Amino acid sequence: MSMSPEHVTKKRRSSGIAIIGMSWLTMTLGLFFATLAGEFVSTIVAAEWMVHLTQAVVIISIVLPVLFVIRRHFHMKSVLLPLTGKSIIHLLFGALFATSLAFIGLAIASMNNWITITEWHFSAEFLLAVALNSCIAFLYEALPEELSMRGMVYDGLRFRLRLPVFFAYVTQIILFLLVPMSVSLLQELVGMDAGNRITLDYMILLLTYGITLQLLRSLTGSLWASIGFHIAYLEVARFVVVPGDRPALLNYTAQDNGLAEIFILYMMIIFVGGIILAVLNAWRWWRIHKS
Repeated sequence: MSMSPEHVTKKRRSSGIAIIGMSWLTMTLGLFFATLAGEFVSTIVAAEWMVHLTQAVVIISIVLPVLFVIRRHFHMKSVLLPLTGKSIIHLLFGALFATSLAFIGLAIASMNNWITITEWHFSAEFLLAVALNSCIAFLYEALPEELSMRGMVYDGLRFRLRLPVFFAYVTQIILFLLVPMSVSLLQELVGMDAGNRITLDYMILLLTYGITLQLLRSLTGSLWASIGFHIAYLEVARFVVVPGDRPALLNYTAQDNGLAEIFILYMMIIFVGGIILAVLNAWRWWRIHKS
C-alpha cells in the first residue's frame, strides 16, 4: 500500500530533523569528550603532540562511527566515499586555494612594509612538524567538523527539510556557532577551563570561516575541498603567521602587533576567499538556471 504525499513529506521532514539533531549532538559531544581526554592526558604527559593526538583519536572514534550509523539508518548518500582521484584533486584544490591566498597576502603585506621578512626557514624539522600537525588537524578538526556540519547537517537541511539554499546556509552556520558555545558550557559544568573564550571577535571569525567553507563545498560538490582548505588554513596559521614555539617557515616583524594575523588569516584567506567563492557560486547558479 503506497503512502500519501503528505505522509511522505512528514516522514522526510522528521528524518531531516533527526539527522540534523543527532549529527550536531555527535559533533558537540565528540569535541567535548576529546577536550576532556586531552585535559586528563596533559596531567600525565608533557608532550603537546601527545595531547592533541589523544584528542584526535577520541573525537574521530565518536564522530565517524555515529555518523556512519546515521547515514546508513536514513539511507543517505555518502559525502566522502568512495575516495577517488577526483576527491584527491578536490582536497589539493582546497589546500592550494587557501595557501595561495595566504602567500598573496604575505606578498602584499611585505610590499607595503606592513611586515618585514627577516629570515626564511625550510628544513626537515619544519616539514616533519607540518606533516604531523596536518595529520592531527585532519583527524581532530577538519574531518569531524566538515563531515558533521557541512556534510550531514547541511544535507539534512537542504535535502530532507528542503530549505532554500540561503536558509540552509544560515541555519547551518547558527548550529556551527552553537558547537563551541555548548562545549564551553559543558566544560564549565565539569569544572574545566574553557578551551576557547567565546568573544565577539571569535564568533565573527567562526561565522565568516564557516560561510567560506560551505561556499567551497557548494562550488565543488565535495567535502574534500573544504577539508583541504580547512587543513591548509590551520597550517598557515600555525607555521607561517603565528608559529609560537613551533618550527616556522619564516621570521618577520610587523608594524603593529596582530596586523599579519588580521590581514593574512582573516582578510585574505577568509574574507577575500569567501568573496571569490560567492562570485563563482553565483556564476555557477546563474549558468544552471539559464540553461
